[in-house]
Amino acid sequence: MYWDNLKILRNMGNHNLNSSKDSPEEEYEIISAEARHCHGQKKVTGELMITNKRIVFSSKQNEDVVLGLDEIELVKSNKHLFAVKDKLTIIGKKKENVFCLNYSEDWMELIQSLLHSSANH
Repeated sequence: MYWDNLKILRNMGNHNLNSSKDSPEEEYEIISAEARHCHGQKKVTGELMITNKRIVFSSKQNEDVVLGLDEIELVKSNKHLFAVKDKLTIIGKKKENVFCLNYSEDWMELIQSLLHSSANH
């Protein structure tokens, strides 16, 4: 895992310590980066963002792709030897979404960590 994600995970842990169980937790951004959403042969460039409650892909060409953490069933990272970017596959209850971005393994670990922590609440 690269250094930026370590800082983000540490901040995420500190934020959870400060939140009250009585009040609903506010949504906050954990990380975002440029990514391509791959749908068949169509690839759309935009921004992939993870919050403490959902994953959002925004682009100027299409509507936002929004996945609540409770909708995600499986997350995979595929790194191909000759590919410039890694693939992050997020399988939801309704659809499979594939994103091309750097450090997909780190993104996968972060999402799995969020899924695990949200399942324990």
